[in-house]
Amino acid sequence: MQTCYDIVWLSAQRAPNDLALVDDQSERALTYSQLIDEINVVAAGLQERGIRQGMRIATVLPSLFDHAIAILALQRLAAIPALMNFRLKPEEITELIKLGEIEGAIILPDDAMAEACSAALGNTDRLWSVGAALGGASNFVECRGDASALGPIPKPDREDIAFIFYTSGTTGLPKGVELAHRTTEHRILWLATQTDLRHGNHNKALGFMPLSHAIGFYGVFLGILGFGGTFFVQSAFNPAEAIEMIERHEITYMFAVPQLYFAMTQVPTYAPQKMKSLKTVLYGGAEIMPDFLIKIDKEWPAKIFHIYGTTEIMCPFTNPDPVGEHTRLRPAYYVRLRVIKIGGSVDEIAQPGEEGELIVDASSDLVFSSYLNRPDATEEAITDGWYFTGDVCLVRDDGDYNLIGRTGDMVRSGGENIHPSEIEPHLMAHPDCAETAIIGIKDATWGEMVVACVVASEADAASFNAHIKATPLASYKRPKAYLFMDVLPRNAANKVLRRDLIEIANKARETGDNSFFEV
Repeated sequence: MQTCYDIVWLSAQRAPNDLALVDDQSERALTYSQLIDEINVVAAGLQERGIRQGMRIATVLPSLFDHAIAILALQRLAAIPALMNFRLKPEEITELIKLGEIEGAIILPDDAMAEACSAALGNTDRLWSVGAALGGASNFVECRGDASALGPIPKPDREDIAFIFYTSGTTGLPKGVELAHRTTEHRILWLATQTDLRHGNHNKALGFMPLSHAIGFYGVFLGILGFGGTFFVQSAFNPAEAIEMIERHEITYMFAVPQLYFAMTQVPTYAPQKMKSLKTVLYGGAEIMPDFLIKIDKEWPAKIFHIYGTTEIMCPFTNPDPVGEHTRLRPAYYVRLRVIKIGGSVDEIAQPGEEGELIVDASSDLVFSSYLNRPDATEEAITDGWYFTGDVCLVRDDGDYNLIGRTGDMVRSGGENIHPSEIEPHLMAHPDCAETAIIGIKDATWGEMVVACVVASEADAASFNAHIKATPLASYKRPKAYLFMDVLPRNAANKVLRRDLIEIANKARETGDNSFFEV
């Protein structure tokens, strides 16, 4: 079994002088040999402040160069990084620290966050801020020690916890997902089997997905370092900057939600020839429009993969050729799965042509151990040895599956179950539509009313209603109301926060806001 630190250390043994990390913004770059030296110096500094094996330390940071170093330094000590979404409010971070019995934190230089974390931790002895000391937090940049004082590299057991990632929190406070050391190597090897990744310094990844996101960490950062490539840091996604970096650094590999790729193609500096170095492009986490998928398939030389997964189980599905059938998914290596009747037992298998809930064998080495200090949530998610994903799939005759949507996102209107994915592509075909998300809000007549939340150049509900009526969409699935917005609320992984949309829509309806139109 290889730990996260082992994986990076072995890459340094194979090619010590190859570039490992590059950050244009801070003008820093480290070879693999230099990276190991930096990890050890920072780990020694953490050790001097009392960080030991098994301690949970929060990182509340974007994808900074120092965030990458902090994670690897904690792993050198076999401490447990708890990677929290830095966009959460201080009071939410406070709640996560208390619930998770977190013993230290590394944060951005923000007074409110420093004060909240200090109060939650009970002291500032193990509180660091990247770039500045404030509110009792020490400057993490000065967290350095004598590497010769480090003991031997720890050898944790397979089931010891390595990382805590957090769910997206689209339905409430994020849950801490405990991942054992056994998962790390398997999550990296998954890339080789499913996305044609091969070892060598030709691999150059652009890292604009957050390190606090499981696919951003395993699927981009650690995957590229494990395979001897170079990780280029982009702490905040900027489409024009991303294009410039792809061209200048000859980036070969990247993963993003489709909206980020779309944004890249809309900036004035975009040109297909600037993307000529790309070899592997992965997307997932949201619906992609078929026309846009065809466009980038023609304009980018990369092989495009659709990846489906969750923080808890990594990626049980992949689509190695999504252009023809973008919703089609194939079971991936390392995984045993079933699609069962919605609400049924683990043995009530959905038949070809039926929709059901995807469940995954929880004994796989890819799968999480538990939700941090949430035995109730763990028991709810894992039944009879199977993890219930909450995702709805259609079973195909050929043994593959079509991903339909989330059971929790279904709108139950007039006695019918309606999936947002059935409606959203039709709305996106409207020429004024930039973004859309379907939700259901409580309604006395329908049980739930289908509401289309739309970002559009023109807030014209009549035009959208006429457009929908001209599609083959069944009448009961058509939106009963439109909520026009400047932007859809999203989390750090760029997933739409439907719970926020429901709250906004309910308030707009109750107050008679002129952004809400019933049709």
